[in-house]
Order: sequence, then C-alpha cells, then structure tokens
Amino acid sequence: MRRRTVVIVLSVLVCILGLSWWLFNNQAERNIGESVNAEPGVEPVVTLASTATNEPKSKKEDDVEEFNPYESEVFKGQLQQIADLYEETSKYPIGSQPVFNPDAVKEPEPFEFTEVDLPFPESDGDENPIRLAAATDTYQYFQGDLIQTRVQISGAPTDTFIGVTGTLSGANGDIPLPLNFQATNSSLTEFTANFDTNLAPNHLMTTEMLVKLTAKVGDRDLFTTVSFRYDIPSAQIIGVMPARVEGANMVIPLQVNVGQSGYYFLRGVLEDKLTRRPLIELQNEGPLLAGNGLLNLNAHISALTLQQSEGPYILRSVRLHRGAEQGETFDSPGSTYKKEYQIQGFPFSSYDNEEFVDELSQERLAFLRQMGAIDEEQVNEPQVATTEQSSRTEEDDNN
Repeated sequence: MRRRTVVIVLSVLVCILGLSWWLFNNQAERNIGESVNAEPGVEPVVTLASTATNEPKSKKEDDVEEFNPYESEVFKGQLQQIADLYEETSKYPIGSQPVFNPDAVKEPEPFEFTEVDLPFPESDGDENPIRLAAATDTYQYFQGDLIQTRVQISGAPTDTFIGVTGTLSGANGDIPLPLNFQATNSSLTEFTANFDTNLAPNHLMTTEMLVKLTAKVGDRDLFTTVSFRYDIPSAQIIGVMPARVEGANMVIPLQVNVGQSGYYFLRGVLEDKLTRRPLIELQNEGPLLAGNGLLNLNAHISALTLQQSEGPYILRSVRLHRGAEQGETFDSPGSTYKKEYQIQGFPFSSYDNEEFVDELSQERLAFLRQMGAIDEEQVNEPQVATTEQSSRTEEDDNN
C-alpha cells in the first residue's frame, strides 16, 4: 500500500514538472517570435517574464492584493472579543461550564419541538382557513417507549363532523396497527393518541419514522405528517449513585448498562433544586465496555461558588451517545431511565478551594491577544523594489 502511494505521488510530480517545462518553453518561444516580428534585423532579447505582469491592474485587483486583515481595526476588535469570550470559558473546566443564559439549556416542552402547523384554505381567497397542528411529545424514541401524538384543529365549522385517524410508517412500510385518537375536549379541537412501541413488529420500526395523519372535517380530508426518530439504545443510564467530594470537584457517578462497547459522550445540566435555576453544564467522555459501567460528571468548585449554590441539586437533560467508529456513518444514541435525578449538596468548605488553571488554554489566549494587538509595522510585508526604482537608485549611487 505504501509503495503504491509513493508511485502515485512520483507520477503526479513528474506530470507537474513536465507541464511546467512545456509552459516555460512555450512562453519563451512566443516572446522570441514577438521580438523578431517587431524589429527585423535586431537581435531578439528573450524576456521570460509574462507580459501580463506589465498590464495595468484593475482597482479591484489592487484592493484585493493590498488588503491586510491585520491592519483592520474591526478585525482586531473581533479577535479581542473572541479572546474575551475564550478567557471567560477557560476559567472553568470544559466539563463544568457555568450557565449564564438559562435559555441556552432550556428543555423543550412536550409537543413543542416536533410541531407541524399548516393552513388548509378552502379557496384562494380564504382568509380564515382551517389549521392543523400535529406533533409528537418528543423527537427521539427508543425501544419500549410510548409515542404520544397530538392533533389540534382550529377554524373548523362548529356544525360539522370532525375526526382524526393515523398510522405509523417507516422505510419498510406502514405498521398495521392504527392510532386510536380520542377527543380531549367537547369542542373537538384537540385529539390525542398513544402507541406502545413494544406492540410494533421490529422489522417495521426503522430509524426514520413518520406519523401519517388524516383529519376529516365535514366532507374534507386534511393530510399531514410528523417525523420522529426511533432507535434501539446503544446504552441506558439506569441510575445515579451518591455524589461525593473529591478535591475541587463534586463527582456524580452515573451507572450505565452498555449494549454496545465503544467511546461514549455524556452531558447533563445541574440545577438548584429549590429555585430550579440551571447552574452548570456538565459533560464527560470515555470508553465503556458491554455490560455495567460507570461514567462520572464532575462539578468544579469554581463554577459552584460562582453560582452560589451548595445544593441540593437536580440533574436533568441527561444525554448519552456512542461515537461512530470506523466504517460507521452515525453516532448511536443512548437512553436514560428517568428524566431527572436528585443530587445531594455539600458545603463549599468541603471542597479544596483551588483555582482552575489550564496552561494550554492560557497559551491559546495569549496567541489570540497577540493577534488582535499586532502593529501594522509588524505585519506589513517588505516592499519589493520595481525596476524603475532600482534604476533610479543605481543612478543616484553613480552620481
């Protein structure tokens, strides 16, 4: 394999050298011919430089060549902003980052993420069409989960029949078990149905799935679909063991039932139990073998003291997935037994009060600061003297 690669590289180099030699000789012959035709009887002077270099450059070309981003105050200001953000992040371990914007870690409400809302006008000039809003309670489902589907109808006449039917469908066809929708109110504006994935034939439950829905409003049939993902989990978080303090960290061990060995990525959000305020984004990664395993999340004291919370806590929004290995296209998601877990707290005095310092992050920060503060004299390339300037310099020296 290595010998074949060397042969290919050498062949490419030979082709490049051959093409360069041909272009060089072709240009030389063209320049000689132009010199002979222009001045008969005069000994030709071979000019190997391309005549294109003597043509006046357009203003656009000059702007492109002369633009130096390091001379731009805007560019340097942006680098300083990036450095400021990076400096704030580097104060804490990457696996224990304080939450400054609660909306960034907000968990979607049921039916919020997957909702499809469509109008169904009866004619082109219909200003108040019937609307159909359909959704599943979440996007990612696993084997054994209950799929909840909701359909909301608005703008329908009050004196007409309204009903909803639906089926699940995947890449291998429809599942021969209809969804039984029931009205949740007397005005018939909302219908819900549940489907137990344990009842579906396994070969029909594929990764990409659809809920195909039909709402019958009078003599009209209104169609819509909702997409969701279905997987057999690569691993499942089955519980959280008691937290403990180790040095400057609160260690939260999570017990994992691993179905597929591999390299796993774990993340979650630590909240204050009393205020439900998100405090820290936690993450960790590491290899897990098939069977029972442990993967820890570590909350650093610097992030806890910044948020001024000694607990107790809630661990929520726990996500686990197995990274795709060689020959695999996608990551494999894992599931969690519960949506949130209670975590005990500890007094700040229980921790080692040490400041977190990452030397590599400090080097990167210094580089960003330097890039944003470069003087123009340091970044200007040396000017190459033109032929005219060189000749003037020679004349001055002779004089």
